[in-house]
Amino acid sequence: MSESIPGLQTQQEKSTILELQDRRLQEQLQKIRHKIMVMSGKGGVGKSSVAVNLAIGLSLQDFMVGLLDVDLHGPNVPKMLGLRRGRLPRRPDGRIGAITYSPNLKFLSIEPLLPDEDAAVIWRGPLKISAIRQFIADIDWGKLDYLIIDAPPGTGDEPLTVAKTIPDAYALLVTTPQEVSLIDVKKSYNFCRKVKMRVLGLVENMSGFICPHCGKEVDLFKRGGGEKLAEELGIRFLGRIPVDPRVVAAGDAGKPVIAAYPESKTAEAFEELVRNVVAATEEFHRDVEEGRYMRVAVPVEGPVVSEDLDQATMFALYDVEKGEVRVKDVAKKPEDAPLDLWLKEQVITHVIAPKASDQLKESLEKIGIRLIRGGAPKMKADLLMQDYLAGIIK
Repeated sequence: MSESIPGLQTQQEKSTILELQDRRLQEQLQKIRHKIMVMSGKGGVGKSSVAVNLAIGLSLQDFMVGLLDVDLHGPNVPKMLGLRRGRLPRRPDGRIGAITYSPNLKFLSIEPLLPDEDAAVIWRGPLKISAIRQFIADIDWGKLDYLIIDAPPGTGDEPLTVAKTIPDAYALLVTTPQEVSLIDVKKSYNFCRKVKMRVLGLVENMSGFICPHCGKEVDLFKRGGGEKLAEELGIRFLGRIPVDPRVVAAGDAGKPVIAAYPESKTAEAFEELVRNVVAATEEFHRDVEEGRYMRVAVPVEGPVVSEDLDQATMFALYDVEKGEVRVKDVAKKPEDAPLDLWLKEQVITHVIAPKASDQLKESLEKIGIRLIRGGAPKMKADLLMQDYLAGIIK
């Protein structure tokens, strides 16, 4: 991996490295069809178990899968896969590859890069941000159908870096049925709304209890809280995973339960989760491809449309699903941020403006943003959106 960015001495060096890294990031991300960050509002809800078993389940369905552990302070993925001291392979071109777990699954964690497996990672934000960007840009992941990202609990540097680095990533929220977990997972949902990350759905973990003696399911803990919350928030409920002592034992032994006990009810629950995740990601992809899901940006001055997109700093942002505006927001572009890159960070799919340069149009098209020249200055932005959705503006 390249030298850590925070250790460089001059601003020019930092800028050059960041530009190179941004290019590598885009090249790498274009090879990955779906990116999913597994999040939780609090620790102890089994988020890593869900991430690991989801990744293995997808790989068993013949998808090419990458599993990235960005929990830098408490990486658990290597232990759960039974590869704590796995070695990073080096490619013929000098690049480092991820660690192979199976023909269809590769993974990466901070642990193989540490001097010993019990070394503490004592890093502040800039170092963590740099490390996560390098995990994606400098590692040769190859072509993947899915990249599963196991994030630490909460809404700190790590999930924020993933959201900013991978603007088209989905969030998969993990909760337990207990009220205290449901309260915290709402914060994760609001985090996703704030950073414009699409929520794939919610998983209720530790839902019911599998008796280790008779194998029957017992409602030792609450059930249904996650499903009820998903309905309340208007997001998909992806499934419930029961409490099963074999999940802990299998994780400690480095043999995830979906592979170690394929006939168990817990493995069946994970298989259903895998099917629901595949269906949800493909539906999201079709919605974007066919225009049923859009995030539209309109340059504005107050409530009305501003004339020149190239000079705009304020934007009305509209989330459109199946022909209807679901969410409207207003955001200001930072002065030093290039407009095209800032719009990409906002996960914009379409821009509507009366006037824009051909150079900006070409730049936006290169990053997958469609520019529609239409409307008139001083026209109300909401009316412009109504005209576009009605087909008046083509």
